[in-house]
Amino acid sequence: MAKKIWIHGSNALAFALVVLLILAVINFLSYRRFVRADLTEDKRYTISRSTKNVLKRLDDVVTINAYYSSKPAQVAEWRRGVRDVLDEYRAFSNQLQINFIDPTGFDDGEKQELRFRGITELQLNVFEKDKAEIANVYVSVAIAYGGKEEVLSRVTDTASLEYDLTAAILKVTAKEIKTLGFLAGHEELDIDSQTHALLRQQLDNNQDGQYNIRKVTIEGGEAINQDISTLVIAGPKSVLTEREKYEIDQHIMRGGRAVFLIDSIRTQEIGLQATPLSTGLNDLLEHYGVKLGNNLVVDPPGEMTQFRMGRGITIQPYPYFIGVRNQYRYMSGESSEGLSGEHIITSELEKLVLPWASSLELLPQDGNAIQATALAKTSKGAWTTQSPYNLDPSAPANTFNPSGSTSGAYTVAVALSGVFKSFYAGKEIPPAEIDESDAAETPESVAEDRVTKTKSESTQIVVLGNSRFLEQGRPDGQEFFLNAVDWLTFGEDLISIRSHAVTDRPLREVSESEKTFIRFICVFGIPLIVVAFGLLRYYLRRRAKRLVEAYVTA
Repeated sequence: MAKKIWIHGSNALAFALVVLLILAVINFLSYRRFVRADLTEDKRYTISRSTKNVLKRLDDVVTINAYYSSKPAQVAEWRRGVRDVLDEYRAFSNQLQINFIDPTGFDDGEKQELRFRGITELQLNVFEKDKAEIANVYVSVAIAYGGKEEVLSRVTDTASLEYDLTAAILKVTAKEIKTLGFLAGHEELDIDSQTHALLRQQLDNNQDGQYNIRKVTIEGGEAINQDISTLVIAGPKSVLTEREKYEIDQHIMRGGRAVFLIDSIRTQEIGLQATPLSTGLNDLLEHYGVKLGNNLVVDPPGEMTQFRMGRGITIQPYPYFIGVRNQYRYMSGESSEGLSGEHIITSELEKLVLPWASSLELLPQDGNAIQATALAKTSKGAWTTQSPYNLDPSAPANTFNPSGSTSGAYTVAVALSGVFKSFYAGKEIPPAEIDESDAAETPESVAEDRVTKTKSESTQIVVLGNSRFLEQGRPDGQEFFLNAVDWLTFGEDLISIRSHAVTDRPLREVSESEKTFIRFICVFGIPLIVVAFGLLRYYLRRRAKRLVEAYVTA
């Protein structure tokens, strides 16, 4: 008996040791090999392929110092979230040195040095032990490489942390900071206005963004500086001269990128009155392969929009505000409408709202030098209307549709990439329109002889028949624009990261027959299932009882 007890005890002890050994091996391997299952549809809690590519390209050590206070509990929670993200970064690169530092015990000189670097304390309201206090805490992350440092001054959540970290790594490891130029002098979008302060902050290199921002004026015939990576022509309200169009053309011929956001109407400040608007850019765009329609697109029922009616405010669908969704997220196979699921600018976006947009037409090109992609298309029930425009939101929907208008899916955003031919090939250089009083101050680039470049290097162009989507303050419009600029300037490195934060999950429209079927199932189906289950259980119990009785009798 004692021998059996000893054998069983030895077996139990050996089994426990084997289990502990297996757990130790699994723990060791999991530490060396980072594995995690992310079951969300868009892999929201996994670093993107773009971040992994950036980490793989690191040729030297990048140091990431996370400055976090150890108390109070709220900061400790933020610290754990940041550590989880940084641990995942570390799992995909051995070129990262990650340190967590608590500066709470630093002396005044050390804290002053942190403040000089942009690492400042955050005042936080703390509620502990039935009392409220104000605590000064550190919640900053600094990324350093080769003598350069970028500081994320306040990191209190991880919603946009991947984008901010990867963007900072790109900035400190980049050979040069890209310059983004905004065309000025024709009443274009003013990137310096308070309306676009958030957009500028996301772009501007001086505010933790990716680009140096510069306004570009070419009224006097100056050539666009070659350090401009991407030129944005956003909503000009006056006609550009031939010389200005020539300078834009030559910027593209030198391999520069361009974004054309062109409106076809001018709206009045008071009331919804609109008049046709000409910028003179139509022939230039047609030469590149895109025809801008002299119209507005109507796509009922339209997006929910707020209007002031009399003394009150009403919210209602407005057919001139087009809501374009990513159909690839809601159905299998290709779709002839919605946002393109194949192009990197829109593949991760879920929605884009365009107010008072014009249609675009992709024109056939000679050869295969240019690849054209429709980034956004309306629904198949849309149509176009021309001047005079009825923009009154209180008008019946059928009044928006003029007689003879054809319904269909209209293209409203286009991306072009490839080798372009100059619009001014074989033509004389248009003369610069310079006032005689300014002749003595004419720039050398205008006065010297110019040679027209007739064929571009490989480059890209994005065209929209609308610029007002940036004025509405909607996150989807800003994300589309930022994605377009990133694609033109950086390629695909940052786009898929940023788009994780933009989510729109509309409910699918249900037909009347589907509603009737669901109602029938809810009213009659569930009770019938309960009854059927009860009958089945009664039958099985009765059958089992008969079997027992037959067995006992036998």
